[in-house]
Amino acid sequence: MKKVKILSLFVCLVAFLSACNNDEDAPVPVTVKTVLMYLVADNSISGDIYSNIASVEEGLAKAASPGTFVIYWDSGSRKSEFPDPTLFKYEVDGKGKVGKREIIKTYSSQNSVSNEVLNKVLMDVEAYCPAEKYSLIFGSHATGWLPVGHESRSFGDDGGAKINIPDLSEALKRSGIHFDYILFDACLMSQVEVAYELRDVADYLILSPAEVMSAGFPYFKITKYLLSVDNTEQNVINVAKDYIDYYKNEYSYPWATIAVIKTDEMPALASITHSIMGQYQDNLVKFNNSKIDDLQTNYGYGRFSLDLDHSTYDFRAFIRELTDDNIPSDFEEQLERVVIYKDYVDDYKLVNIDPEIYSGIGCYIPDTRYSRWNAYFKNLQWYSAAGWNETGW
Repeated sequence: MKKVKILSLFVCLVAFLSACNNDEDAPVPVTVKTVLMYLVADNSISGDIYSNIASVEEGLAKAASPGTFVIYWDSGSRKSEFPDPTLFKYEVDGKGKVGKREIIKTYSSQNSVSNEVLNKVLMDVEAYCPAEKYSLIFGSHATGWLPVGHESRSFGDDGGAKINIPDLSEALKRSGIHFDYILFDACLMSQVEVAYELRDVADYLILSPAEVMSAGFPYFKITKYLLSVDNTEQNVINVAKDYIDYYKNEYSYPWATIAVIKTDEMPALASITHSIMGQYQDNLVKFNNSKIDDLQTNYGYGRFSLDLDHSTYDFRAFIRELTDDNIPSDFEEQLERVVIYKDYVDDYKLVNIDPEIYSGIGCYIPDTRYSRWNAYFKNLQWYSAAGWNETGW
């Protein structure tokens, strides 16, 4: 009997060792959550974006949830430790232990803001870092809904290459991944046009209606929330709160605007806006050049110095003007359901923020002086959903 037991133990040990050495056939373990940070840095703020990697590394040790933090880095010809576009990851146990940086894949030179490349990277992340839940961070230059052009970027700047928001949304949809949240570490992204395009790809959006300082988000403070799997809504609000707190109390230039958008409430906001547009359509005539210039001065988020003025205004300010200072209560209630958190600090003033009006989300108002913008605006889903197509614009 003793010989049989010894033989059985030997067979089991051989089988175990064989299984350990057969790494290629072993399935990739599924983690609870994978966060992808997609950094497009072949541009003027490459150094600032690169600094965010160290900030993330500092924050990972504070994470209370296990998971995988993946970073895609592309700085093009700009010098860094990654001469080619690189995908790398950190494994976190949620108890203070962070695995060493592990390079997943290195790519040849590519346009990181093309649909094809973005979709390819997302597929690689899903294959190499499968998870029960996914979240996404975009870091680069941006100008929100605006069409790609010489001055406007829409999203991204990869050595001059950019991507329009509808194309970005399509690439995310093609991946088949639904994200808990998407954080845009980029300027001018909190706009109804942007949020409506992205309403089906993420539960929440964290974005700024105005400009984001080149230092970006304080990842050393917020990474613990980015990786957390419990109560997504509270975590994204905590991210926004810490962002404002950082620029209010720790950064040299106290300027920041932020909003958290609940995407499944966007269709109802579009429906109410459509009704208001129909009811007050005759009031659109008062949005002449003089009125729009006044809105730009007091409620515009784009700045003249960057050739972005007249591209986006506070959404609530527009509705107030349209309704002769009689904003419907159902609009106010639905706007609060959409923008579940908003805040700002403007001691270092870039644009005017009216605390009585500030909604945390912007919108475009068609303008006879911007024919190219007007033509492109008609391609956005918000154009028809909000009723602009029935106004003669």
